[in-house]
Amino acid sequence: MIKQILKILGIILVIALLWVLGFFWKDANLAKYDTEIEKSLVPKFTEVKLPFSHQYNSEKSLPIAPSALIDIDNDGIDEVFFGGGLHQEDEIFAFRNNEFINISNEVNLPKKDITTTSTGVATADFDNNGFVDLIISREDGLYLYLNENGKFTPKKINTPINNKSTPAGITLGDIDKDGDVDIFLSTYLKKNLMEGQTIFEDKNYGSTSALLINNGDNTFTNKTVQAGLDYVHNTFMAILVDIDNDTWLDLIVAHDTGEVRTYKNNENGTFTMKENPTTNKFAYPMGIAVGDYNNDGLVDFMFSNTGSTLPRFMAKGDIKDASKFNEKWILFRNDGNFKFTDTAKEAQIANYEFSWGAVFADMNNDGLQDLIVAENYVDLLPNKLFRLPGRMLIQKSNHTFVATEEESGVVNPNFGITPLVSDFNKDGYLDLIWTNINSPSLAYLNQGGKSNFIQVRLEKKAATIGAKVQVTTTSDKNLYEDLIIGEGLASDQSGTLHFGLANEKAVKKITVSYPDGTKEIINNPAINAVLEIKKTTK
Repeated sequence: MIKQILKILGIILVIALLWVLGFFWKDANLAKYDTEIEKSLVPKFTEVKLPFSHQYNSEKSLPIAPSALIDIDNDGIDEVFFGGGLHQEDEIFAFRNNEFINISNEVNLPKKDITTTSTGVATADFDNNGFVDLIISREDGLYLYLNENGKFTPKKINTPINNKSTPAGITLGDIDKDGDVDIFLSTYLKKNLMEGQTIFEDKNYGSTSALLINNGDNTFTNKTVQAGLDYVHNTFMAILVDIDNDTWLDLIVAHDTGEVRTYKNNENGTFTMKENPTTNKFAYPMGIAVGDYNNDGLVDFMFSNTGSTLPRFMAKGDIKDASKFNEKWILFRNDGNFKFTDTAKEAQIANYEFSWGAVFADMNNDGLQDLIVAENYVDLLPNKLFRLPGRMLIQKSNHTFVATEEESGVVNPNFGITPLVSDFNKDGYLDLIWTNINSPSLAYLNQGGKSNFIQVRLEKKAATIGAKVQVTTTSDKNLYEDLIIGEGLASDQSGTLHFGLANEKAVKKITVSYPDGTKEIINNPAINAVLEIKKTTK
């Protein structure tokens, strides 16, 4: 018994030593980054009450906890959905009187089978009644909660996936332009079938994600094989988004212990995989941030990774050719026509730590999208001893990023899964929630500033998901956002798009380009306000 205890202590000591060495290596790399930033650019936050603490069973569940922003009652203020762990109910919270309160009973949130874990969530208006619905993935499949005037009714979906796959992240969009919402369901190997977390080169190890095409009545047919998307690999999340500005929703998939895959929509129900900087290489891409960080009208992507937390020789697992392994954060700058450049090094984000969900959002209203990234792995022993801060990375005018989480007051001491961002108190500045696993989630209100803004609220339905919004100021500065479903990790963001205007005094026009090729143009909209746009063009 004593020998066993000493052996265990020895292993812990070695891991701790490697962890400390990793921190020295990380700090040496981060020390090369420019940390100078104007004080006026650093957003400040104040914590507010949010009484939700996720329960996690490491033996039976995947290490993810779903959350989503959803405006249930169409009042322009997002509510927050949190998926429950094993033996824990899902819950919904509303921001009222400067705190978040549980309104699950108020909105008739259906009770779940608590012997299953909620693993993913997305929001959209599936039945076109003007109210946004919830779709939730669990270990036993998908559940659609239809929203009728602010009250939910459950509908179990026959989820046609193979029996070794656990549903995870959900992304939505009308991929065939037939007027209904389709699903790409990322999946991960069931927990009891997992053999390890560093298996890269075994092409038969993993689950199979699924493209589920809506039959027109919110029942779904698995078209994965026909679409050319049938493969074996563990995947936490993907995003349906128009990558090449041809109005058709393409697909970008983050393969944990693998590569990022970029698929072009062929406009006939099939997809073609396109080469990108990670093709035929290995990494741990998990969360995906989606945005146009350099304001060039082309959507860009950031992918989380194990980063500098784990020693490289440990993280590369069974990879024979170590030159094909990338443990650093990944930033795809979209150069057009499905060409990408990994600019993480130039943007000064490559050398950060083990990360999970991530979101692009303008947190200081300066007209540049910042990057918020969740950290701390609940199943990693060193993270139980040493916590990473979670990153608030503010973008400078030269498109580099500076970490300000300590000065901003949003250090996350818990096991982060994803950030959620929304303007809960309607002051024109985005607030922040850290969705955490096996620990309390945390909420922070942005203290704001003097910069101007405009927010664009779109419907979240088949005809509008994937819409591109361009804000043109009177000085001919252009800002861009896409309405997409599933950004972060196992989560979903707001349907209200936020544009910081800095010192711009007016907006010349807003152009909304819809997936059906039509456009809405709103001239001279008021700033420092929310512009609600309903699709009127056919």
